[in-house]
Amino acid sequence: MFNKMKKNLKIKIGNYGDFNTFNVNSPTTINQIIVEDVQRSKLIEDKKNDAVYKVVKRFIEVYENHSIMQNQIPFFIDKRFGLSLKDFVDYDSILKILNDDIINWTCEKFGVRREWLDGIDNQIYWYKSYYKEVHAFIRDTYNLVSTREQITMYVFKYGDLRLEEDGDHNIVFLLRYPIGKINSRHVYKYIPISTIWRWSYWRSRYQAKAIIYLCNDMGINVKGYDLIEKERIACGEVFPEKLIGEMPLGLTWYPEDYIDMWSQNDLAKEIEETNKVKKYMEKEGYIECLEKLKENNKMFL
Repeated sequence: MFNKMKKNLKIKIGNYGDFNTFNVNSPTTINQIIVEDVQRSKLIEDKKNDAVYKVVKRFIEVYENHSIMQNQIPFFIDKRFGLSLKDFVDYDSILKILNDDIINWTCEKFGVRREWLDGIDNQIYWYKSYYKEVHAFIRDTYNLVSTREQITMYVFKYGDLRLEEDGDHNIVFLLRYPIGKINSRHVYKYIPISTIWRWSYWRSRYQAKAIIYLCNDMGINVKGYDLIEKERIACGEVFPEKLIGEMPLGLTWYPEDYIDMWSQNDLAKEIEETNKVKKYMEKEGYIECLEKLKENNKMFL
């Protein structure tokens, strides 16, 4: 039994020098090794809490929360930085290569705020606000559609959507699109839309329905889910990829049900105002705005 313990201990103390220089029969030596191991673990933990190492920690978190592991980071970052696997062994090796250019490139690539990565703020993502600014939504989103594929608009609610004032009858939007690959897997960028669209207020509801309609018109994949943390996503305070990954395979609701007529969809809801919403869109010039963008795009094809 003790020989087996010595064998395990030899592996354990490999970083401390030659096994033969230790008297493993001595409880003092064993205790010393344990103490040093604890101290080393504490040092690593202290580094994570240190203001400078907090930047390293958050730098890694940005990538890991977009499904890029620490050992994969050098293969995703722009090759002009000349990084390799040896630069990502531990916190110290990463600290040596971190500079303004790499940090700013990372923030821009993922839409993450520099203030968060620097450890001085809790808001992770830059977000957009489109309430009463649907034309801006059309322009921003169409620019993406014209240059990228596989764009998804997540629409989050929690509970039933009703027209009454009581309860949590709101929705939020989250835009996602691919920005690269790790091996054969897509890496995505997320753009939170900070507006909390109140379903009980007609203007807010009409504009939300207009956005769903416009997304369908632009060929964007619209997915509906129920999510308690929807407001935190809208405010850019959480990484959404893990939350999305934990969602059920099937959608929990279908946003297009709220913009269709029964003749188009047997499950259509609130059909008494569907035509009103379309007239509102025409009155506000949403359809005309999108059609002009499509025409201008054809001119450059």
